[in-house]
Amino acid sequence: MAEKPKCALIFKTEITENGNEIKVANIAGTLLSLTDRVWNYTNSKNDVINYKLARISFVDKKGVTFIEEGVKVYEASYSQGMAPNNTYLGRVSRSGKNADGSDKTPWVTLYSVQVGTTMSDSDYEDYVPASELNLS
Repeated sequence: MAEKPKCALIFKTEITENGNEIKVANIAGTLLSLTDRVWNYTNSKNDVINYKLARISFVDKKGVTFIEEGVKVYEASYSQGMAPNNTYLGRVSRSGKNADGSDKTPWVTLYSVQVGTTMSDSDYEDYVPASELNLS
């Protein structure tokens, strides 16, 4: 049996509001399915956070396609209306090890921001300060 490929993403380090160090990477995830059931958890501020679970596909930096189950879609996103087969901005957060030394499960989220056409260099012009413009 072939070994499962590792997912190649570009992670950067962030510090959470609780002071924990995490590694995060952005992805463009295509929504395959979204549960009807609403799940929730209580955060450190005692806010109840509602979310649904999704199944997505995304392509890593080496061009390998991955299917991810259990992706969290927060209420603020799914309430905007998210349709299967559309591609949305997502994020993978890794926070290291559990107390027993085992790897923590990455927290993968998908947001209602659709990934669209990328702007090219020709979509920009050089900036000229207003004070240098001849508007008369």
